[in-house]
Amino acid sequence: MEDRSDYDLITDYLAGDESAFETLYHRYRKVLYAYVNGLLPGRQAEADEVFQLAWIKVVDQLKNYRDQGCFTAWICRIARNLLIDRVRKNKHIANMVELDREDVPPVSAPAGTEPWRDLDEADLGLAIRNALADLPREQREVFLMRSHGEMPFKEIAKVQQCSINTVLARMQYALKHLRASLGSLDQGGLVK
Repeated sequence: MEDRSDYDLITDYLAGDESAFETLYHRYRKVLYAYVNGLLPGRQAEADEVFQLAWIKVVDQLKNYRDQGCFTAWICRIARNLLIDRVRKNKHIANMVELDREDVPPVSAPAGTEPWRDLDEADLGLAIRNALADLPREQREVFLMRSHGEMPFKEIAKVQQCSINTVLARMQYALKHLRASLGSLDQGGLVK
């Protein structure tokens, strides 16, 4: 059943085969959870709740899904919309937009790249979190979907409801900003 398309699994689930949904869930749970966690770093209970609500909404809306080969984008858009609704209703979640530096999830740096090759992992993690916290929300979101969820740019564009060129530009600006922020690192530590 693992090699069947998303659409076939959805069709089978809607026809009464619950194991088809289980396969679909296992196929996308990590991507969706990484995406939600990236939007709500440091707020695991809230991320867990949004993750669960998203799957409930997915089950409820599967009958309306139109197969365009972008199931990942569809479920991420559902989660994003749920989160936007929660932010509107609960002003205390507004920190999703303005994250504290400590709350930004760590991102692994490519192995063997300069100049952070000899940096302590903790210093590198802090530097990356600081650089990510400085990114505008849309750029940070693109970066997280691409790096954590390994989502194709075309699907990110559908989640953000913008053109693929806009997504590519956001990623380019995010990488440029991250390179500039991390360019101040040297082999002895962080240069102020």
